[in-house]
Amino acid sequence: MNDTEQLIKDALGKLAERTPHPGPTLNALRRKHKRQRNNIFLIATAGVAAVAVLVFGGLVASDRYAPPTGGDAAAALVPDAAGGIALEYAPHWLPDGFVEGARGVSGGLSARVWVPSNAPVDAGDGGGPSVSVGSTPDHPDTTGWQEVSVRGLKGHLRVEGQTATVAWKAQDVVLVSVREVGDVRETALRVADSVRADAKLAYQPAFRLNGQPAARVGGTGPADWVARADTPARVQVSPRTPQLGGSRTPVSVRGKQGFVENGDVVVRDGDVWIIATGDLPVDELVAAVNQVELLKADTSWIRKR
Repeated sequence: MNDTEQLIKDALGKLAERTPHPGPTLNALRRKHKRQRNNIFLIATAGVAAVAVLVFGGLVASDRYAPPTGGDAAAALVPDAAGGIALEYAPHWLPDGFVEGARGVSGGLSARVWVPSNAPVDAGDGGGPSVSVGSTPDHPDTTGWQEVSVRGLKGHLRVEGQTATVAWKAQDVVLVSVREVGDVRETALRVADSVRADAKLAYQPAFRLNGQPAARVGGTGPADWVARADTPARVQVSPRTPQLGGSRTPVSVRGKQGFVENGDVVVRDGDVWIIATGDLPVDELVAAVNQVELLKADTSWIRKR
């Protein structure tokens, strides 16, 4: 796994333990978790993958690539996504049959992930084909990468096994990664050549925690999604009913009757379930759940082209 892939992956967060990595950027972004355990949610975040498992109706064009005009060579118009967090960039070409499975932001990073339309809910976590597009203020170390041209701009390409990653500098550094999709090199370059700035594209978080937006959301459809944020606790919000089966201890949380099961704090609030996990005392997990500010999330894009 290369630095760029790990960078995008952390922007979305794999809903499992993150793989340690020595890179300085990753060290700044990564949050270590002391234990790995199955969450009681049926994790519904297709495309959040072990690599850069980074369509949206109206943004993805046909397979015929339309060359850019001279005025948009940098793909770098400063976006202004009113009412949400700007995602800034959109591909206008994707392999046939790919749909968007996840979005996320983390600090200055943003990322989107596409997977095959028939991919299982855990496709990203278990590997398999994926396409990712993201942006970051910082350029990755491209020592040893092949120099390429992306719409007239200097870029760099790296191929490792069945994964190809392209990085180039527009207004931000744009990152494209393709895994297990045909000729990954050619596919990654074609996706990169199709990327344009999009002033209307925005990430609408499902909730805020301590004033910060949920870092990632994904799922199998607009009504079946999971949003997540990591603080010292890992907090998830989802309309999906959690899998229950262990012994429960009642607990008061958010002014409601919740419960503790296997060390997790769980409560239903309106149409969603909120759960907090982590190697923390129950009162700290309760405090984390109490700090969740539920928002009206836009999930209409999930599993759509």
